[in-house]
Amino acid sequence: MKTKRNNWRLLFTPDVDPYMNMAIDEALTRKCIDSEDRPAVIRFYTWKESSCSIGYFQKMKDVLKAPSDKRVPIVRRPTGGGIVCHGNDITFSIVKKRIPSNRQENITSFYKLIGESLLRGLERLGFTGTFYLPENESHRSAQERKPLNNFHSQQSFCSVTPAKYDIMIAGSKVAGYAARKSQGTVLCQGYLDVHKRWKEQYEGSHEKAIHLLFDNLAGSFKDVFGITLTSSQLTEDEKSLANAIRDKKYASNEWNYRK
Repeated sequence: MKTKRNNWRLLFTPDVDPYMNMAIDEALTRKCIDSEDRPAVIRFYTWKESSCSIGYFQKMKDVLKAPSDKRVPIVRRPTGGGIVCHGNDITFSIVKKRIPSNRQENITSFYKLIGESLLRGLERLGFTGTFYLPENESHRSAQERKPLNNFHSQQSFCSVTPAKYDIMIAGSKVAGYAARKSQGTVLCQGYLDVHKRWKEQYEGSHEKAIHLLFDNLAGSFKDVFGITLTSSQLTEDEKSLANAIRDKKYASNEWNYRK
């Protein structure tokens, strides 16, 4: 029997600007902190324009040394990790209350569940992915490890520096995630980018691809986490708070260049 705690909101917010994408995640987190019985939410989203997000702890001066188009908007995430280039990916966030007695509250276990959800969703679409497990890398030859080391000079890029339970396809990282705990709440942000492989395997528009990913990933998260999902929209209160956070924080140089 599913409890109220297992009933999650499902949001899909496509084509949002980079600063608003981060602001929405923070608004949902603040609302979760302020409410004792607020349901968890998983949000899938895309980016209005080609953008880059950088990890909370990254130094902008290091990021800007990386080969990237400086005309592309860069926004600092509230979570850690490296720089991620967005545009063809589908991004997701999970905001929920922490339950200390629940195995999902261990961040490593939480990442594994997310990874299992992504792998199952990809499998439904005909993709074969695997977990990145650092302990397995020592058993691989230098040649086998080459795909992960081709971009050694770009270690600030999240997409080429896999961590445990990230998703790999044919030796390349296609998905990663980072979480941050705050006042009894956890925010996890992640991305999945199979655009290049999608073009090789399927025909059709990018919009169709994103919707297929959304439908299959939502179903796989539901199965793996053992939850029910209720499709929802941002409330007017959430939109208002997100707009305020966007303008004051994520669209400001004070935040984005703070390190």
